[in-house]
Amino acid sequence: MKGDKIEIIDNMQQVVKVEEEVLERFHIDTRHISLKPVQPWERCCEGLYQDEWGIKYARPVNSHYYDMVEHPLARATVKDLDDYPWPDAYDPQRMEGLERETKRFYEDTPYAIVLAGFSESLFGLPSWLRGHAQFYMDLVSNEEFVNVLLDRLLNYWKSLADIALQLVGKYIQVVRLADDLGMQEGPIISPGSYRKLIKPRQREIYTFIKKRTKAKVLLHSCGSIYTLIPDFIEIGVDALNPIQVSAKDMDTKRLKEEFGDKLTFWGGGCDTQHILPQGTPTQVREEVRRRIKNLAPAGGFIFTPVHNIQYDVSAENICALYDTALEFGKYLGSSGPFPEEKGSAQNLLLVAKLESYQESAKIQLRKEIK
Repeated sequence: MKGDKIEIIDNMQQVVKVEEEVLERFHIDTRHISLKPVQPWERCCEGLYQDEWGIKYARPVNSHYYDMVEHPLARATVKDLDDYPWPDAYDPQRMEGLERETKRFYEDTPYAIVLAGFSESLFGLPSWLRGHAQFYMDLVSNEEFVNVLLDRLLNYWKSLADIALQLVGKYIQVVRLADDLGMQEGPIISPGSYRKLIKPRQREIYTFIKKRTKAKVLLHSCGSIYTLIPDFIEIGVDALNPIQVSAKDMDTKRLKEEFGDKLTFWGGGCDTQHILPQGTPTQVREEVRRRIKNLAPAGGFIFTPVHNIQYDVSAENICALYDTALEFGKYLGSSGPFPEEKGSAQNLLLVAKLESYQESAKIQLRKEIK
């Protein structure tokens, strides 16, 4: 790595921007571009910070991450929503340098371009603004408030998407959105509540995006979300991340058999709760091989570990993770990517169900890794 400057791109999770040399070392085929907040985190007092939404954060003692400690709409009524200082989707600072950077990636590199910046848009963010427990109670006891809040957020995200896609819609291959709907044992809320209040608005924003770009919709949703996957497919999700393999009902073989003809799995390449941080390099290699064998047949799989690589993962395990994926990331036959199978070699790491776009896009997602 060059120099010692670290650029943090997600303050709460302490996610850093990975340097280009590292991306190239591990043969990463995508490059992310992201919309910018107008206001960075502001220090309120010692140890307390506030984002542009008015959510306040503090880092517990001995923790590597920040927790939300104050929620600006915790006691709000429907009337109070008119007085809340909503962030301005049209502020030009959000798009500063976006078109230039995206065009450079498109014209000068072979990478697939992912537009990010729509995180936790219609389930996570309202729970952050309201407080998790209060928002979950609102879903069953205060639908009037929920409907007004979600519609305000939906209009914000549509405005943001409209501006961004006017600038870069012709260059990108994927739009990444996020709404974490799962826990370790199942969905956070009932499927009925999801289908009544969250799903229709997700459908609206996904449809809105697809009318303005040929890019595919990637949804990040953590946890055990097996029961909701048919809903995601119905409303236009093309690819699903992170495929939390250690959560209930998230067995990769079963997921591939049931949904592999309709959905690309963007993740699930290695368990990040146990094996990647605690296993040996040999165990990591075995895990990667197993997940590839489950998810890769017939395409529709983009390799990545389940979630962010944490501070306690060894360099040896990181190398084992990506080097194994590259080694076995070739189709040698119709049934799977392993040497004992016969046939011609094709790259699997980015064999997503994006065929219609691949035919016309300058940057092919099904590219050969040298």
